[in-house]
Amino acid sequence: MTIRDVRIFCEVVETLSMSKAAENLDCAQPTVSHVIAGIEADYGVRLFERFSKRLYLTEDGQYLYSHARDLLCVYDEIDTNLGAYSHPVLVRIGATITVGSSVMPALCCTFEKEHTNLNLKVVVDNTKTIEQLLLENKLDLALVEGTVSNTDLVTDPVVSDELVLVMSPDFPFSFQNSCRAEDLAGLPFIFREEGSGTRQRFIEFLSAHKTNVQEKWVCHSSDVILNAVKSGLGLTVISSRLVSKDLQMGKLRKIQLADANFVRAFSLVYHKDKFFTPQLEALVKKIKTLE
Repeated sequence: MTIRDVRIFCEVVETLSMSKAAENLDCAQPTVSHVIAGIEADYGVRLFERFSKRLYLTEDGQYLYSHARDLLCVYDEIDTNLGAYSHPVLVRIGATITVGSSVMPALCCTFEKEHTNLNLKVVVDNTKTIEQLLLENKLDLALVEGTVSNTDLVTDPVVSDELVLVMSPDFPFSFQNSCRAEDLAGLPFIFREEGSGTRQRFIEFLSAHKTNVQEKWVCHSSDVILNAVKSGLGLTVISSRLVSKDLQMGKLRKIQLADANFVRAFSLVYHKDKFFTPQLEALVKKIKTLE
């Protein structure tokens, strides 16, 4: 089985069509069929089931694909960079929205200055989306604040963080410095979207204390959330890293939740089978120095 065979197999898996794979790879359909048949014959396996002119990946096919895509990535990286060290090496890093808003800009700026032969591509989204991109090998590693559940991903807590309850100084709230979960019942809140680690942590807290609040706004952007809170539209729970300046300037007011423990960690996440290049190893080392 050659690297060309592996590439053809992956294209068939991703299109579930011999003809579409041939079109995408600019080769004849019989060539694609011959390659798939050859792999099946060489290893005595069935890679696809064919029902009603549709292809379905078998268990053996799933096993091959789980390794084939990583093999192609490594091969393409070697093919691109071997003997051409003047070209920047691409490293794909994911970040959840809180991480992307707080620690990621300074991290990337410093790391790229220290490693001039490197091109960092950053994707910022919620925890659920970042997790899926890691599983699809569309990211090399990620830094997230949420809980990652898939057992194929390795999670390594590296940076401490804390969520805080904040509101506008003008928000009509009868408690001065602290409150309990039940005091929040019915109050309007500005929430992050489904899939957000910050949202998940706060929802778990409310559920544990059997408290319902009013979900007034839902959005992806931390800036939009903070602007809504400053305008007096509601309260929010957010990373202390994102509100420290506003608290110091009196633009926001912090209320201590007496029965909450919102200390958490930003975690480094990567696939358990990920091949670490020297550039990735250097980035991981840098991430572990963050505070």
